Amino acid sequence: MHASVTTTRGTTDDMLAVATMAGESMAPWLRGLDGYEGLIMLTDEDTGTTHVITFWTDEEVAERSRMARLQLRDRITATVNVEVQETTPYAVAFADLPGLGSPPQH
Repeated sequence: MHASVTTTRGTTDDMLAVATMAGESMAPWLRGLDGYEGLIMLTDEDTGTTHVITFWTDEEVAERSRMARLQLRDRITATVNVEVQETTPYAVAFADLPGLGSPPQH
């Protein structure tokens, strides 16, 4: 399994709501890509930082969709007024996420 981690930073008052909206916009599009396995967004409201983690069956399929994903990333970050800090690929060494679902809505 492969992961792509994008770190963004914004100054919006409610970064959790912004990240939730961005994730809800991205997920249906990502589901249409070959090899897509999942999405997790982690937000630190104190710093305005969000880590967007997408999971792929392997590095090859992630690389095939990389340019399209970067274009989507840039459109969404411009819309919600956050700045991309970096995007980094990772090999997934271990994952244990049974029962992980959508967090409760506020």
